[in-house]
Amino acid sequence: MMMHADMVYQYPIWAVGLTLVIAAAVATMLLEIGVRRFLSAEFRRQHNDIAAAIFSIIGVTYAVLLAFVAMLAWEGFNKAKSAAYVEAVQVMDVFQAANNLSEPARTNLIAGLKRYTASVIATEWPAQAEGHVVRAGDTYVAELDQLVADIRPISQLDTSNYMLLAQSLMRLRDARQERLLAAETTIPGIVWLVLIVGGAITIAFGSFLGSPSLRMHLIMCSLLAVSGVLVLVLIIALSNPFRGDFRVSTAPFDYALSQTGEPH
Repeated sequence: MMMHADMVYQYPIWAVGLTLVIAAAVATMLLEIGVRRFLSAEFRRQHNDIAAAIFSIIGVTYAVLLAFVAMLAWEGFNKAKSAAYVEAVQVMDVFQAANNLSEPARTNLIAGLKRYTASVIATEWPAQAEGHVVRAGDTYVAELDQLVADIRPISQLDTSNYMLLAQSLMRLRDARQERLLAAETTIPGIVWLVLIVGGAITIAFGSFLGSPSLRMHLIMCSLLAVSGVLVLVLIIALSNPFRGDFRVSTAPFDYALSQTGEPH
């Protein structure tokens, strides 16, 4: 069964984690009890040496896979957060560059920049939190491009300010694309399938090890399952940077908008 984002991001991450931990522990215990009904502990102990060797290989392989996916999720989260902050910084750079222009270009550009920032906060961010990418800001970026194209510098100072503005706006477009790409990028379904099936195989193989004490075997296998599930919960929390309880916030854009004033 593949993990679907909408199944987990509509609930608090602690509730998702607690549910998965309990489900994994209970399923592991039921599996061990079921195996004992068909394969006695004495019979399994006769094959412990080879089973333990194979289990160690399976366990290490799965642990490496978990660590690799968790690292990718963490890097993706940090890239998304960095892209959001860079875009907000570029908004401020465009504002500073526009603020040096003469009227009416200055007022028109700042008003367009306010509308763009407000659209990112009010329209694009809520859509990203629901797993969609809405390019509401494209209209305002095109408007800013046109306003810049209409500027006719009349002095050396105007030319310098114009070049600075054009470069800042170009960097804003690039940062915007980085943020939108980060919002669209997530862990593929096949990776979730491999993680879940691989974890199930690892836990199931542990049930074939023979232990004199049923209680100890249940505890050990359950803890193994819980540790794997906790890493999966971490991956879930980080795999979609703009969704869930730990999503990237609009704080840098809120600050940028506060520095330029409320949109008209």
